[in-house]
Amino acid sequence: MIDTQDIEFENTRVRLYHAGQGPRLLLIHGIGPGTSIPANFGTVIPALAEHYSVVGMDLIGFGGSQRKQQPPFFDFELWCRQARFVAGYLGADELRVWGQSLGGAMALKVASEMPAVRRVVTTGTGGGRQRLNPALERFWTFPPSAEALREALLSSMYDTSGITAEVVSERFETLRQGGIGEYFSAMMAGDKQALLDSVYLAPEILAKVQARVLLLHGRDDVPVPYRDTTLHLLDHLPFAEAVILGRCGHNPAREHPDRTLALALEHLR
Repeated sequence: MIDTQDIEFENTRVRLYHAGQGPRLLLIHGIGPGTSIPANFGTVIPALAEHYSVVGMDLIGFGGSQRKQQPPFFDFELWCRQARFVAGYLGADELRVWGQSLGGAMALKVASEMPAVRRVVTTGTGGGRQRLNPALERFWTFPPSAEALREALLSSMYDTSGITAEVVSERFETLRQGGIGEYFSAMMAGDKQALLDSVYLAPEILAKVQARVLLLHGRDDVPVPYRDTTLHLLDHLPFAEAVILGRCGHNPAREHPDRTLALALEHLR
């Protein structure tokens, strides 16, 4: 069972998700239209909760968390401060963190500043000197139609058999509610390459990470290629190993939940 809790950070409401008992494990999701903790980690939270006290947080502007009132709405430093705040709020002497996509870059940034973070798992993470590609541009553009959403989903996954017309239609209708489109479009307006550059993790930042890090990445991740991101991180993290998963796109936990869980749990122990 997953419980929710709202806390306040910098005068903004933040949604937390709680499940399980044991050592603390913080989950950080990525950036995309309609993204949230349930959307990124829903397939693995039940299994993680058998071993850990799992706490997921919706980033400001996503899911159940409140939106920013003033731009910039794409705010990597704000999201990192939010992650540090929640990590401190949990009050754990030892903390494990799992970040998906740009959430992985946030996890590493937090680990570079908080010695309490002892283990980190990243999946499909950013943080390298990546150039904006058409697949990521589609993913970072609010879909004006169901067909545009379908194209974005197709480019983010290796196994596209589950992207049926019914799935696309249901998700598109969800995205059209509550002003999600307007807010996300405002967030991603302007120079998307500059937004991507703002999450770059320089070698001197990565060198400060004393946590043990497992970098999981899909070999067939088109929006965030592992050569531009995970290999950069691997070169500069003091205590890291990488596993590149074949026949896998941008979200290993969604496409290969059993394999991803086995690797993550072994590392987190």
